[in-house]
Amino acid sequence: MHLVRWMPSLKQSVEQIPEDSPGWGFTMFERRAEGMAVMGVALAADWPAWSEKQARAARLLCAEYDYDLRRRGEDLLPYYIPAPEKPNKLRLVCGQCCNDGMDEMGRLAALAGRLS
Repeated sequence: MHLVRWMPSLKQSVEQIPEDSPGWGFTMFERRAEGMAVMGVALAADWPAWSEKQARAARLLCAEYDYDLRRRGEDLLPYYIPAPEKPNKLRLVCGQCCNDGMDEMGRLAALAGRLS
């Protein structure tokens, strides 16, 4: 509920979430020179109730295709691939637009002097 002070309209949606709802974390894949890291991300429990506009503002949609990463599609998973011009800014993509992180893995391997 700490998010309600920033998004007052969220209060009604949060109150409608059933008490037996599953956890709200999601799995994200982050490229690293030594390989792909699988990370569990647990944002605020309120996040499934966010509107698509709020999710976009929080960068929870694919940066390339606008796919809602909260849907947890089997073929479209969240990858953290920063834009070259803003390497320290969170930028999630759905996997489709980043070749499931393989292009970035190859680039990092080349930078590390390793074969991909």
